[in-house]
Amino acid sequence: MIDVYDVVVIGAGPVGLYAGFFAAENKLRVAIVDALPDVGGQLTALYPQKFIFDVAGYPQVTATQLVDKLKRQALKHHVSLLLEFKVVTLSLCEDESYRIVSEQGREIRGRYIIIAVGAGLITPRKLELPEAERYLDRGLEYVVKDVEEYGHRRVLIVGGGDTALDWANSLISVAREVTVIHRSERFVGFEGSLQKLRQSSCAVHTDTRLTAISGEGKVERVQITNSKEGWTKELEIERILGCIGFTPKLGFIKEIGFEIAEGSIRAAENMRTNVTNVYAVGDISNHPGRIKLISTGFGNVQIAVNDIIRRSNNPS
Repeated sequence: MIDVYDVVVIGAGPVGLYAGFFAAENKLRVAIVDALPDVGGQLTALYPQKFIFDVAGYPQVTATQLVDKLKRQALKHHVSLLLEFKVVTLSLCEDESYRIVSEQGREIRGRYIIIAVGAGLITPRKLELPEAERYLDRGLEYVVKDVEEYGHRRVLIVGGGDTALDWANSLISVAREVTVIHRSERFVGFEGSLQKLRQSSCAVHTDTRLTAISGEGKVERVQITNSKEGWTKELEIERILGCIGFTPKLGFIKEIGFEIAEGSIRAAENMRTNVTNVYAVGDISNHPGRIKLISTGFGNVQIAVNDIIRRSNNPS
């Protein structure tokens, strides 16, 4: 007989780990599942060394440090953690529990489901240059694997969102030089990060594209072109960090019958979705007044779990 958990959390990123902890802290039996081989979700898979500044109590903390603490917090309650569990089926059973099946055929059951998958399965968008693939991991990266590799190097960051701005601000104290280029006139990242960057030694070029990469077996030079002023420059660059967004895949979520809004699951103020006993929290949840921050994702969890507790105590 398959054991039935009170709550199954799908997603082991920061918000999913906190959901596991908070549900277990309230005496619910919990399992957390994730498609990746380790916890942390997109945060540690894509930005393991990135500093995070919006979590209460931490002036700054790296993604890896935060996830390690959240994992320890969750596992102190003996939460079941099932990794490399890519959900392909979520189906309602006769006893009103859910059957969750992985791509490999593993199966668990849960009475309530909390979906905390961030933006879903995502992959970084690649630079649209024919030579880009040749320099991948030879000076060109889309994910910072080791900050020390940027130490005392000339760095070019391509992009205009939060990822580009955050990495630029973080690498200024490490790299020899940092240059940021963005194809548009307006940045789309947090205004405070942009102001901090403009007050730093970083060179910032808007309306500018990366038009060529060159070097003998590794990145040594780049060509950038400004579409507004019409100039082209060649820069000596040893590291390129591409931060031009991601391609999301919702996977099993598209097959369940959720109401989808702007690429995420529509949810009510109590985090309930239109699917019975299924909640959406964090970035995947499109609920009234949502803000895409880790800290607000933690608040979503508390709302969802408290609603589950009320419904468990007063079934209707």
